[in-house]
Amino acid sequence: MAKKLGKAKIKVDGKVLESMPGARLDIGGDERTTVIGSNAVQGFFETPKQSVLECEVSVGKETKLAEMRGWDNVTLSFECDTGQLYVVQGAWLTNTPNMTASEGGRVPMTFEGPPAEEML
Repeated sequence: MAKKLGKAKIKVDGKVLESMPGARLDIGGDERTTVIGSNAVQGFFETPKQSVLECEVSVGKETKLAEMRGWDNVTLSFECDTGQLYVVQGAWLTNTPNMTASEGGRVPMTFEGPPAEEML
């Protein structure tokens, strides 16, 4: 059997985030919307859609929420343990970082940006 995705390494401007399991990447790109006429499906049209990367990072001594809050125009990478690598140039953090105590601390993060590019 072939290996399936189990882990992802996430980097912001080359720095590895201490991310928790369950990170998600929507690569973005053109999104299709179906056009339905009065008596038939007529086709579709496309609109651009941003990429979205959602993850949680653990909190340690070096965790700087104020620095994270300022992340914009960053380069994100999402490296899969199955070999795929996706990169988003010019991304930004959309939420204000907040931490939860317990289980190593948790800071949910959502990044958006132009569509991700798969590096081959």
